[in-house]
Amino acid sequence: MKKSIALIILLALASCAKEPPFDPVAKFREAEDKMQRFKYEDARKAYQEIQEKAPDRSYDADIMLRIADTYYGDEKYSEAVVEYQAFLNFHPVHRDAPYAQFQIGMCNYNDLTTIDRDPSIPRATMRDFQKLLDKYPGSPYETVAKKHITECRDRLAAYELYVGRFYYKKGAYKAATARLEKLVTDYPGSLSEEEALYYTGLSHLDRGEREEALRNFETLLARYPAPKHDVASQIAKLKALQ
Repeated sequence: MKKSIALIILLALASCAKEPPFDPVAKFREAEDKMQRFKYEDARKAYQEIQEKAPDRSYDADIMLRIADTYYGDEKYSEAVVEYQAFLNFHPVHRDAPYAQFQIGMCNYNDLTTIDRDPSIPRATMRDFQKLLDKYPGSPYETVAKKHITECRDRLAAYELYVGRFYYKKGAYKAATARLEKLVTDYPGSLSEEEALYYTGLSHLDRGEREEALRNFETLLARYPAPKHDVASQIAKLKALQ
């Protein structure tokens, strides 16, 4: 009987005992420690626990940004983009807004593959980095963003050259001409411009369009005085036929 009473008393005391209050500051420190040790999933869970148990901090800028960073660290770029964009939606003028926009661009940049693949990714990457330059001029990320824009531009030009040469090799000279001329127009000065002018000239030549071929070869020689291909002989032959 005495044991039963004692047990009842212990249970009563246990039921009255309260869990210690949730400490978001301590949990944040714990999450930061996990981030420093590259334990991104564990860090993310800790940050999300703060959002759940401290509702007043659900949209805290630092926490939202850290959650995005955990996805980026785990190379889960699609999820990271969603979180960085959510941060920008809630904190568009925050001091870290340029960083978040830069990271969106980097998520797409890290997904770039070979030039023969769908060009939508380099286009999106260019768009995101350009948005950084337009919305946050003078940010610390400007130089890198410009470099990546140039790289993506060259990738897009290389893709157009790849398709244009494919058409040329198949004997589809009209399609090749259209694609290669678009390259020269859209991406002047790109790494693929010289080859595009050369194959545009060849495509016109194979279609019997001598004047257009000559114009392209002369443009190529004017822009690239030491061309990869023997353009001078092509020009001489065409002029001899005039």
